[in-house]
Amino acid sequence: MKKSLIALAVLAASGAAMAQSSVTLYGMADVWVGRTKTDVTGAPSVSTSRLDSGGFNTSRLGFKGSEDLGGGLKANFQLEGALGMDNGTAGGFRFDRQSWVGLSGGFGEVQLGKPWTPYDDTRSMANDTFNANFSSSFSTWLPYEDNPNNTIRYNSPNFGGFSGAIAYSLGEDKAASLTGGTSSLVSLSLNYANGPIVAGFAHQSEKNASLVPGYLAPGSTNLLTGAGATGKTTYNLLNGSYDFGVAKLIGGINQVKVKADGAAADVKANEYNIGVDVPLGGALEAGFGLARSKTESAGVDLTKTTGFSAGLKYALSKRTFTYLAFNRTKAEAIGTGLEAKNTLYAVGVQHNF
Repeated sequence: MKKSLIALAVLAASGAAMAQSSVTLYGMADVWVGRTKTDVTGAPSVSTSRLDSGGFNTSRLGFKGSEDLGGGLKANFQLEGALGMDNGTAGGFRFDRQSWVGLSGGFGEVQLGKPWTPYDDTRSMANDTFNANFSSSFSTWLPYEDNPNNTIRYNSPNFGGFSGAIAYSLGEDKAASLTGGTSSLVSLSLNYANGPIVAGFAHQSEKNASLVPGYLAPGSTNLLTGAGATGKTTYNLLNGSYDFGVAKLIGGINQVKVKADGAAADVKANEYNIGVDVPLGGALEAGFGLARSKTESAGVDLTKTTGFSAGLKYALSKRTFTYLAFNRTKAEAIGTGLEAKNTLYAVGVQHNF
């Protein structure tokens, strides 16, 4: 009898502990069908019909959960990986989008692992054309690191609509051959979201102990002529939106500075985007965006890239919608005659679970 009572007590205690914990399986399945076309000066036009994954948002599968530790303290985790819905593999599934564990309470939240950067969060909260993968800024602005490894991130509590975040990422790639030392990343943001107003400022600094990536003009002309293997890139973003009800206006400006070791001069980019999202009645919504990025070095213009995007979104339910997407991006190396044009037409469907 005593053993039975003890067993019941253990089961009751276990049930109470489990009631304080929660784990959620979630995901997003997004597939589009369409056509892409690329035109580069001096090369034949390339046009491809495609069925691909992640036209509106990246398809994904994830787990997240929390445990109430008492006294307002919680333990939290999130694991999220990208899926290739067109082939079912995405190169081998792994939790490459998010993987972190942390604690939260009245002080805010600490995350350890591979979360998104505060700069990425601020950019996403006020981006044109539904912040979709085909938005004009994503195809036009210079690239950045959005979810680095080995990151310590802190999110502040919300104070009347104001919130902030800061993150530091360790490169862990120290080697005698890397004269620039280890890679590292610092990212911070201050945001305001209250009623129809959204506004944010974000800064990100990336120290690369490897080749500075991504700064190529049409025809693979390297903007960082004479650059070494190390460098530092900084980003400063100011953006926001205002929802009038009949339409939501969106805009942002971004400044980028690339300082490559051994380069004759820094490369600087001035970037902006504007957009509008318009409810058309019922379940239909339209979004439009225009973005530009212009680079220069030592007072000499190097490249100009302009992108336009448009989308229609029709909600079939709270979790499923169909969409039409269009994007055209033109990049030119100023003074060289080199141009590259990329065009996307797509129709897709997304289901969330």
